[in-house]
Amino acid sequence: MMVKTKESMKFKFLITLFFTQIIFSSQPDFLNTTFLNNPAIVQKSLLEQGFSKIFFTTQDNLKLCGLFKDQSKQMVIKGTILYCAGFYPGTKEGMASFYSLFSNQPYNFFFFFARGHQESQGSLFSYQSLKNYGNVEFQDIVAAIKFLQNYNQEHNLSQDIIIHGICSGAFHAIKAYDFLRQHDCATCNNIKGIIFDSGWTQMTDIVEPTMCAEINKRLQNSLLSWLIQPLCYLIVQAYRLTLKHHHKNITGISPLIPNISCPILFVHCINDPFVPIASVQNLVHQLQCPNSWWINHNAHANFHATDPSTYTQKIMTFLKN
Repeated sequence: MMVKTKESMKFKFLITLFFTQIIFSSQPDFLNTTFLNNPAIVQKSLLEQGFSKIFFTTQDNLKLCGLFKDQSKQMVIKGTILYCAGFYPGTKEGMASFYSLFSNQPYNFFFFFARGHQESQGSLFSYQSLKNYGNVEFQDIVAAIKFLQNYNQEHNLSQDIIIHGICSGAFHAIKAYDFLRQHDCATCNNIKGIIFDSGWTQMTDIVEPTMCAEINKRLQNSLLSWLIQPLCYLIVQAYRLTLKHHHKNITGISPLIPNISCPILFVHCINDPFVPIASVQNLVHQLQCPNSWWINHNAHANFHATDPSTYTQKIMTFLKN
């Protein structure tokens, strides 16, 4: 019976893959969520557009997987945009929508799976990983930056790097910058800007609203909507009993922000149900020359798909400045 179940699941996957290929083979739509939810098809499309699959190793010896596109044969490159995805699903293919907005710009592009995500080594949902989340993930970004530095040196390309962090990717990006500032100034100086999109400042600020927002998202239009409040209560209480006291000991980024000398663009929706905006606005007050874009919307980390033209214009203005 188990063999039949596995064969049945494999058959269903192949059928889905087949029809998805038919629908999107002519012109992939990187802003279409149905398309983005099929990582194999998205990766195939990116490889066809000139991306290469690469592997690199972190300081704590984890092998991570990424997709990299070098456009230097088509245009003079100003630098590389390094995209850092959120906690979940956290796929490198899920960042392809950003590439679609800026593919005609003079930059190289790099996406990667953080530790514990699919093709990258490490664990994600073990108790130890969840307990310590936020402590070491910055090492993934540091390793990606050093990969880019070595590649750019070997190919005589611009060393300039822009980090575009989404949700937890933005949090880890600040820690990565601070680590390099203290341990590798030359590499740190290659980071010319950080886009802090829908990010957060401290684990304890976002876990509870994120869990409740996810429950609400999944149940609000179903017959089980009456379960939203009791489920939120139970999950929040479980979190407070198990993980919250550990997360209180994980260093946040508020003390690190004043030490960052490169420009930061803060992007956040005012009514983001997953990550409340208040703590991020407090970060901006710590900077002498802040760049912030507060969006009158309720999206979390996907406003670029809701209004791609406005998003592209705002990001390009930041990059040009």
